[in-house]
Amino acid sequence: MKIRETTAAEYKDIFGRHPHIYNSAEFSELNRYKADRLYYLLFEDSKTRFGIVLGDDGERLLSPFSAPFGGFSTRKHQSVMLTDEAARLLKSFGESLHKKVIVTLPPTIYEASQPVRSISSLSREGRIRHIDINYHFDTTRFPDYEDIIERNARKNLHKALKEPFAFTHIRDNDDEGIIRAYNVIKANREEHGYPLRMSAEDVLMTVKTIPADFFILTHSGHDVAAAQVFHVADDICQVIYWGNIGSYNSLRPMNILAYRIFGFYHDKGVRILDIGPSTEQGTPNYGLCDFKESIGCSTSCKFSFEL
Repeated sequence: MKIRETTAAEYKDIFGRHPHIYNSAEFSELNRYKADRLYYLLFEDSKTRFGIVLGDDGERLLSPFSAPFGGFSTRKHQSVMLTDEAARLLKSFGESLHKKVIVTLPPTIYEASQPVRSISSLSREGRIRHIDINYHFDTTRFPDYEDIIERNARKNLHKALKEPFAFTHIRDNDDEGIIRAYNVIKANREEHGYPLRMSAEDVLMTVKTIPADFFILTHSGHDVAAAQVFHVADDICQVIYWGNIGSYNSLRPMNILAYRIFGFYHDKGVRILDIGPSTEQGTPNYGLCDFKESIGCSTSCKFSFEL
């Protein structure tokens, strides 16, 4: 097997389907300006076995270079032996440019068997940088929601249900609604000192490439909580950001926002809602971990490697 660099156009033609949207040429080209250079790489013998997009930040080669995760794309499941060979070739490619390769894989809920092979291969060719705890909600459990959440979360939900909250779905072609949701999320991140890596302009541009939903929770005419959700894979949507205005904490808006969003995707037939990690480079935020577990979320691991 050999590596061949190709164009975004050929990469798009070869990989009509990806394990997630962040591996697509369309998403990579949208964010091209965030890297010094992009490498579209094919791993080939008599067939195209793997593909990967690397962004050069001047010091390292990154997959992803502007997303929660990246990793290999394949047109079908590949063997452990071939995955090992791809990992060796990827490491050699980085060495040829005198740069380390950083690969952060999707949580194992995304096409579980291939990420597990990648975890094994990359861990033996390089080192694990960190392991994040990732949370997701399986919407098939939603009909029994009050039975699966923790007692305190159930109490908070019941309190929120007594309030005059209004839950609104914003479509991805409603720029005004998107900005409303974004402003709530921005205020929440500023209150907590969390980074907000997407500008309003970034969001508006991205939803032209990635199908998305936005949600706003209002109370007495005021926007008090919001969420931004991307459709990232077959049967999987991902919460990119969600949060509430701190002055409304006592009304438990996040408990009802989560409940309404889980119900929305259950009704749409989406199987998994990826809530994202509650760790930063492997270090847990205990409050976020406790909250996500209390509202019925399950865990998986998200691995990051250096080759």
